[in-house]
Amino acid sequence: MKLVTQIGLSITTLSPLLLSKGPPAGNLIETLDFIPGNTVRGLLAKKYMAKGGKPKDDIFRRLFLFGETCFGFASINGSQTIPLSARSCKYNSGFIEDDEHGVIDIFLSDKKEKRCINKDCNYPVDYFQGFWNPTTGSKETVRKHLITRTAIDSIRGSASYGQLYSQRVIDESQTFVSVIEVPEDLKSNLKSLLSDHFTAYIGKGCSRGQGWVEVKEAEPPAFLFEGTLKERFERFNNDKGQPLLAVTLLSDAIFYDEYLRDCTAPDVSHLEPLGINIKENEWKLKHYRAFASQRLVYGFDGKPLQLPRQPRLSVTAGSVFLFEPENGINPTVPDGNGIGWIGDNNMEGFGHAVLWHPFHYQYQ
Repeated sequence: MKLVTQIGLSITTLSPLLLSKGPPAGNLIETLDFIPGNTVRGLLAKKYMAKGGKPKDDIFRRLFLFGETCFGFASINGSQTIPLSARSCKYNSGFIEDDEHGVIDIFLSDKKEKRCINKDCNYPVDYFQGFWNPTTGSKETVRKHLITRTAIDSIRGSASYGQLYSQRVIDESQTFVSVIEVPEDLKSNLKSLLSDHFTAYIGKGCSRGQGWVEVKEAEPPAFLFEGTLKERFERFNNDKGQPLLAVTLLSDAIFYDEYLRDCTAPDVSHLEPLGINIKENEWKLKHYRAFASQRLVYGFDGKPLQLPRQPRLSVTAGSVFLFEPENGINPTVPDGNGIGWIGDNNMEGFGHAVLWHPFHYQYQ
């Protein structure tokens, strides 16, 4: 097993940024709230060639093509996606640290009706989504605004009649942090690309001044745990006292079945890279509880093809899945901290996941 190291990368927006979610619906184009791993990978691959490297180089292939390096999604200030099982007061939603009424997690709860945890409030709870900082326990917000434009008539050089469209873009002066996992023997090669900060453009609308960013090395965000993986495991039990297997996606993930069809959820076989023993059949194959959502992933191949990729179905970050043990079996706890990569296309940041995330019992 090769040793890997983590390198942090910060991307600061210098102008409005549009990372399209997909084909425009009507006349509105929505942006993603994060910078995908394939965008991070493309930034550094372009930098490598700008410094004189060639795509045929062995180092280039190992860094960007062979899947040895995982380029994580860049999130606002290095935050995490709030699990989809989180709920908060319908009228005063937010973490207590943000002077709001607080957040509860219903992942492990069998009680259907929930009320606000504030002692002076009895309103029902509602969905609570976005990003949060695990260190401070506060919510992180991606600032965005709407830009309205008109198409240009190629013959007259003026605004085309009736062709008005809008774009929702990320505001400038915001910093997104990505964590790159690279083999130890390639660490110096990757760090050399970040020895000096540089500017680049990403996303759509670059000819109109959008998408300019500053890229530099940063401290990778730390994932803080209370106790060992086994101690976290022991906190997840059902009403019968049986242990449960909890999986939380830290980034979007792509799963496929034995027929190479995209799946809307992982099964236990997908969790083997996290140390789950699938040979002994300790856990039931399918989850019995989940809070999840999906989106279609679109993209284009780079030069020289520049053709659209086949859309893939991804399970979004923050999705959570709960598995029960097989009858009469006492499951073993894997080694390590329970963080790793599952599913397909890990090289572009898909499939970052954690077992027994402490969020689910800290806010239970």
